Amino acid sequence: MLKLATLCAAALGAALLVLGTAPIASAYPDTGCDLSVNRQELNPGDTFVARGTVTGADPSASVTWTFRWNGTTKVRSGAVAQAAFTAPRVKKTRHIRLTGTAKSSLGTCTRHIDITVAGTQVSAPGGSSGSGGMPNTGGPAFRILLAALALLAAGGATVLAGRRRHR
Repeated sequence: MLKLATLCAAALGAALLVLGTAPIASAYPDTGCDLSVNRQELNPGDTFVARGTVTGADPSASVTWTFRWNGTTKVRSGAVAQAAFTAPRVKKTRHIRLTGTAKSSLGTCTRHIDITVAGTQVSAPGGSSGSGGMPNTGGPAFRILLAALALLAAGGATVLAGRRRHR
């Protein structure tokens, strides 16, 4: 009888342990947010669209999205929101962080994406003509070359003449 009572108490304890540690359903559903862009690498003057999506929020609850990029802030409302931005003119390639923040009655969610803006491409003078060489800037290169060769020859002749005298 004592064994039966101990067995029943162990079974009751195990049942309470299992039922007592079962997860309780949350009063608030799991919410999350996602930030995406249609382009992550841009040239100066290009436009991209940032899109924010909140999941798990009450459809009747208001959601406010704040998008910040390169000193510009745009505020939109709705569980799905989007904003367009234009890439600035830059001298060298820059990585500019886009921040999207969703605020609702359930809390705040923030996400970041780095956007790359390519620097201005500078081509060499005459590079677009397809000649493959440096451009002629109008200098008298051939005449200077002939004058230099003449001076070199005259200098060599002077040195040889000077050596013959000293012998």
